[in-house]
Amino acid sequence: MSRTTSVLESSASAVELQRLGRDDQSTTNQTHNKSLWRDSWLARPIIIKALPPQARLIMIGAIVSISGLLYGLDTGSIGPVTEMDQFYKTIGFIPSPALHGFFVASILLSASISSLCSGFVADKISRRFGVFTGAVIFTIGATISASCSAFPALIVARLITGIGAGQMIAVASIYLIEIATSETRGKLACMIQFCIAIGIMTGYFITYATQRISSSLSWRLPFIVQASTSALLALLIIAFVPFSPRWQAQHHGEQAALDTLRKIRLPDFETTSRSGNETLQSLQESQLQKEILEIRAAITEARICRNSARRGSSAGASSYKELFHRRYRKRTALGIFLMSAQQLSGVDVVLYFAPVVFSSLFSSQTASFLASGVSGIILVVSTIPAQIYVDRWGRKPMMVGGGISMAACFLIIGSLFAKFASIENNTVRLAQGPARWVVVVLIYLFLAIFSMTWAVVCRIYAAEVMPTRLRSKAAAGQQLANWTTNFVVALTAPSFLRATPSGPYFFFSACIAFTTLICFKFMIETKGRSLEQIDNLFDQHNE
Repeated sequence: MSRTTSVLESSASAVELQRLGRDDQSTTNQTHNKSLWRDSWLARPIIIKALPPQARLIMIGAIVSISGLLYGLDTGSIGPVTEMDQFYKTIGFIPSPALHGFFVASILLSASISSLCSGFVADKISRRFGVFTGAVIFTIGATISASCSAFPALIVARLITGIGAGQMIAVASIYLIEIATSETRGKLACMIQFCIAIGIMTGYFITYATQRISSSLSWRLPFIVQASTSALLALLIIAFVPFSPRWQAQHHGEQAALDTLRKIRLPDFETTSRSGNETLQSLQESQLQKEILEIRAAITEARICRNSARRGSSAGASSYKELFHRRYRKRTALGIFLMSAQQLSGVDVVLYFAPVVFSSLFSSQTASFLASGVSGIILVVSTIPAQIYVDRWGRKPMMVGGGISMAACFLIIGSLFAKFASIENNTVRLAQGPARWVVVVLIYLFLAIFSMTWAVVCRIYAAEVMPTRLRSKAAAGQQLANWTTNFVVALTAPSFLRATPSGPYFFFSACIAFTTLICFKFMIETKGRSLEQIDNLFDQHNE
């Protein structure tokens, strides 16, 4: 008998369950008092019933994944922007490598802080409004970036933008995991990474086009695009994105969660009746009822565990503390490790500082910008197979196979730089010859492999291994680790790249190899399982 069933049927929990029933009644009364809010247009998004259920999920996922597009737009454009002569003329000086690194990385610093608060935000105001408020904050930051000229003000603007980006992506990742079915969870969660890749590619080509503008509009236009896109996301969230059913089950009861699941998962009732597919409708309804029972069991157990763990502390505090309980600490550590290791792969050194990396291979600024744009195209194209096959290939094989391949790419690149590179006028140059083109091919190959494997799996796996009641809090810690590691890497990258031609590639190759060994040893395969089944699976491995 499963752990969940044991909890529900345990006679020792009978008294607790009775008290929980009273708690549920209290919650119902509070919810009733807020009926005006629930019936308002802000809380009732439009669900296009004419669309097939799969298309509805894709549409909702695509809207929420615009948060990834925004982060990609910034990632793809900030490197080229800081290499433009027009940008230097506006701020009045050329930043040192250290200041250059801090300006680029400042968005990551504030994103790491906001991601730490994202768990509280996602639980308190919902996943839906967590993404919405993040989009509003991002709009404010991007608008200031597009309108100011003083370098300190630009840093402040990037810090504000980072607050929005950190919250959006952390909460969006939770949301997509929670609305998907077990069969589509991988594909739906991949959409954020796919949109990040599209954003990076678009950001590269926007700056490739605007670099020819002689005025400050050349570097302001990318920020204008970001501000417009984030404002559009905020509107689309309000109009079309429903609440997470699992969040609703915790805060507004099972019926609200079931209603939302019906709206996004079931075909239109009238269309089904006309087509004579009542049997299919009945089967799908029974599947939703089964999912609600699993959610109910998970929530009931969560309340029992939380109430029994209380010793005068708040529920929120006990939940954070519970992340490191024997039952969950392996998952918590693995999720934090994977999200940190994703950045220690060195991918953002290539993405943020692509013009700097390619300037060591090409003497023309236009050529290095174009090469950066090509890397964006490769990111987009290579993310497509991951979206299609992530639920077939499995999480663990993708992490291990991708890690071995990426480590080999960087090891060869580092060897070529060690043999053929030189430093001229504080700039790394690779000697003319076949080695230059081998490096270009290997950089593109590295990006393709990363997009097909680690970029997708790390985010999905870290979110799906945690139970519902701890997922937002665990995601906050995971995103904090991700953004903080990213900040340190981006801050030191310009100096690292200029100080030693081969050192960065050898370092990141070693980090990737170490992560691959950890994944091979400790990852448990989760493909094809519901979130509640994954919870049971990890408990079995802890026994």
